[in-house]
Amino acid sequence: MLADTAEVYDASAALCYSANSLNRCGEKRKDTEWVNSLEASPDARFLIQANDAFIFNKEVTHEPLIHPVETLKSLNVTDATTIFLGIDETDGNRPYFGVRYTADAETLDEELEKLGTFAAYGLRGIAIKRAASQRVLGMMAQAASLGRWHSTHKMCSQCGQPTKLAESGYRRDCPSCSAQHFPRTDPAVIMLITHGDKCLMGRPYHLMENVYTTLAGFVEPGETFEDAVRREVFEEAGVKVGKVEYVASQPWPFPSNIMIGFHGEALTTDLNIDYEEMEDCQWFSKEETLKMLQGEAESGLICPPDISIAHHLIKKYIEEK
Repeated sequence: MLADTAEVYDASAALCYSANSLNRCGEKRKDTEWVNSLEASPDARFLIQANDAFIFNKEVTHEPLIHPVETLKSLNVTDATTIFLGIDETDGNRPYFGVRYTADAETLDEELEKLGTFAAYGLRGIAIKRAASQRVLGMMAQAASLGRWHSTHKMCSQCGQPTKLAESGYRRDCPSCSAQHFPRTDPAVIMLITHGDKCLMGRPYHLMENVYTTLAGFVEPGETFEDAVRREVFEEAGVKVGKVEYVASQPWPFPSNIMIGFHGEALTTDLNIDYEEMEDCQWFSKEETLKMLQGEAESGLICPPDISIAHHLIKKYIEEK
């Protein structure tokens, strides 16, 4: 479902990286001639990645991360992976492509500086700085996930031989053993667990200083999302969870996850923290959580920024009567 339609029905479309209005044309992207004609069109636009960073045009005030084909030429991009993202039916069926190439990380900024107008920025920083619109962030998430997958799946997992891009970027084929490989998205549950007027948040070791966030973890084989919520909370905090309710989901292209967000009700409150996984877990009152969300807590503790679904799970809980 396209984002402009989906937002009428669900909360997910309002989250960062989720608003993608492109028609991905799944039924037509096997038509190489058709896709090539779109790529050669003067209307075509490109989202360009050097390694994991997107190329930003400092002279463009409106959508500085969307480029015409002339930008590719000026960057002298060679040996790039080009992926068809889709067409924008709200803009005259303009075609969009993701382009990813490998650059020397130590000299990338220097090389871009020589061109005078370009810089390379990571997708997380672009979102935090509001350097792109919601719809472009959605396209960038699509391009980043697909581009990263292609860069790490160049060899066949069945026979070890080189694979080649197929279906305009949505498949890789092995000429040696005829295996077909498809882009992967790893599902992870993310959940705010509550008990009365308190909620459970924690600190994984990689988190920024003073930030407490919702618990999260990857779904394991043979497991429902709801049971993954219960298992992860018990493993990380020692808390048993009963009722689990879905809230929203968010593409999380770091490198290629889908975060499935839930609210859950705790059956127990005693903590038994797994310190190999978590630095800390605590129960917070709704009043303290509101202050943390607003950055006004006397403790100096804060919640994650609003680019993450964790922020919205916490905010929804705060707003509930």
